[in-house]
Amino acid sequence: MTTNDDLEDWAGYGFSEELVRALFHGLRVGLYVVSHTGKILLVNPYAERLLDRPARQLIGADPHDLLHRNADGSPIPREDCQILAAFAEGVYVRSEEAWFTRGSGGLVPVGVMAAPLSLGAKKDMGSVVLFYDLSRHKAVEHKQAAALAALEKLTDRLSLMAETSTVLASTLKVDEALRRLSRLVVPRLADWAMIDLLGPSGDRVDRVAVVVKQGRSGVECKQWEGPLPAFPETSQAPMAQVLRGGPAVLFGPEDLAERIDPEEECSVQRRRPYEELGAHSVIIAPLRTPRRVLGALTLARSETSPVYDSADLSLIGDIASRAGLAVDNADMFEEQRRFASSTSHELRTPLAGLRARLEEAVLYPADVDPHETIREALAVTDRLETIVDDLLVLARLRAGGPAAYEAIDVGALVVKEVATMAGRVPVHVDAGRDVNVLGNRIQLIRVIDNLLVNARRHADKRVEVTVGRVEDSAVIIMCDDGAGIAPQDRERVFERFVRLDEGRRREPGGTGLGLAISRDIAHAHNGTLTIEDSPRGARFVLRLPLTDRRP
Repeated sequence: MTTNDDLEDWAGYGFSEELVRALFHGLRVGLYVVSHTGKILLVNPYAERLLDRPARQLIGADPHDLLHRNADGSPIPREDCQILAAFAEGVYVRSEEAWFTRGSGGLVPVGVMAAPLSLGAKKDMGSVVLFYDLSRHKAVEHKQAAALAALEKLTDRLSLMAETSTVLASTLKVDEALRRLSRLVVPRLADWAMIDLLGPSGDRVDRVAVVVKQGRSGVECKQWEGPLPAFPETSQAPMAQVLRGGPAVLFGPEDLAERIDPEEECSVQRRRPYEELGAHSVIIAPLRTPRRVLGALTLARSETSPVYDSADLSLIGDIASRAGLAVDNADMFEEQRRFASSTSHELRTPLAGLRARLEEAVLYPADVDPHETIREALAVTDRLETIVDDLLVLARLRAGGPAAYEAIDVGALVVKEVATMAGRVPVHVDAGRDVNVLGNRIQLIRVIDNLLVNARRHADKRVEVTVGRVEDSAVIIMCDDGAGIAPQDRERVFERFVRLDEGRRREPGGTGLGLAISRDIAHAHNGTLTIEDSPRGARFVLRLPLTDRRP
C-alpha cells in the first residue's frame, strides 16, 4: 500500500485524489499499475489480500518475475507471457485464466485484464492490470453446472415416470404391460430386468417378464419366464423379504453372491439369470399397493455400467409402485368383469324361479296353494338378501375402507366361537396362549365362523383346530376328515360364487361367497388364507402377522 502522500503524488499524472482512493478502496477486484519501466507503482488493498502480499513487497517489483506462473507453478518465459507482451506493445489484453503466486507460496487462478495507461506529461505509457479470483467464479460455475445437471436428471426422470404411466395404461393385459415396462427400463436404467408376480394365494411365484439389453434396445428372453418354487417362510433372501412386504433393496458386487438365495435348495434356478446374464449391481423393488404386495421388479447392471445409488433406488421404487398399482387395477377390472357376470347369473336364477312361480299363481289360481307360494317367495327373498349382504361385505373389503383394529388373542377368540356354534360334528381345539394379532374383531370372527361352518359341513366325524405361532405369524389351521379338495380346485373355491358339487349337495342354499370374503379379510389384515395338503380331508391355513401389543 502507498501512503497518503503517495496518493497525492498521483495528482501529477492527472488523477484526482478521490479517484485514486476509489481505486484503492472501492474496487472488488485486484489492481496494480505498472510504470513504463515495467515496475509496479501502485496496488490496492484487495490485491494485497488476494495475493497474500503487503504493498511493500509488490511496489517496485517486476510483476512478471514476482507473480506470473504456469498452472503447474513453473515460471513463464518472458517471451511467452501475454500480459508482459501487452505491457511492451501498449495494447489491451484479456486472459480468461492465468495463475499468480501468493505470498504463502501457493497459486491462485485469476482472470486478468490489462490496458495501456498514460502516465504524466511525458506520455510515458504504463499499464493498469485488473484481476479477480477465478476460484470463486469456478465454484459458482460448478454450482450452476451441478444445478443444471440435477435439473436435466430430474427432467429425464420425470419423463421416464410419465412414459412409465403411459406404458402401464396402454393395456389391461398384465403380462403384456409388464413386458412393455421391462423394455422401457432396459437399457435406460438397467442391462437386464425381470418381473416376478405372486400367485393369488402367495404360495407361488411366476416370472412374467425378462428383458436383456441388446444394443440400444431390450429383447425379451422368454426361456427365463415361467413358474418358480415358493420361498420358504423362514427365507432371508432379498427377494423373499421384498415379497413379504419389505422395502426395496440395493446391493453391489461385494455381497451379491451371498445375498441371492444363499440358503434355499431351489436357489440354483433363481440364481441362473444372475450367473448367465451377469450382475454387478442390483435393485429389487416391490410391486406394491396400499393393500398388498403383488410381486417384485429386479433391475441389474453389469460391470461396464455404473453401480446403482440411493437416487436410483428411489426412482426404481417409484416405478415399481406404479407397476403395482397398474397390476392391481387390471386385476380389479378383471374381477369386476367376472363379478358382474357371475352376480347377474346368481341373482337372475332365483328371480327367474320366483317369477315363474308367481306367474303360475296368477294364471292358475285354483291349482296353486297361495300359502306355499308365499313361503317359497320368502325363501327366495331370504336367499337374495343373503347374497346382497355378502356382496356388500366384499365391496367394503375390496374398497379398503377404515376399520377399527385392536389387539386380539386369536386363540381365545377361536375357543369362544367354537363354544357358541352348535353342530352335528364335534370340534377339537388346541389353542396356544397369547397368540396376539392386530385386527378387526368382527371381521376375524367372520373368517373363523366361515371356516368352522365350512369344515363342519364337509367333515364326516371330526374337525380339528390348532392355533399357534410360527416365526412372526399367528397360524390358525382347520382340518376336517371329509373328502377333501382336489389340488386343481384349491384356488377356485376362493372365487366368488364358486361352489363345488360336494358343497352344493351338502348345503344347496349357500351363496358361494363365504371363502371369498374370508380370503379378502385375511388380505386386509396383511395375512393369507390357503389350502394345504392333508392326509385326509381339507386343511385350511390362516396366517396373520403377530403383534407385541396385548389385548
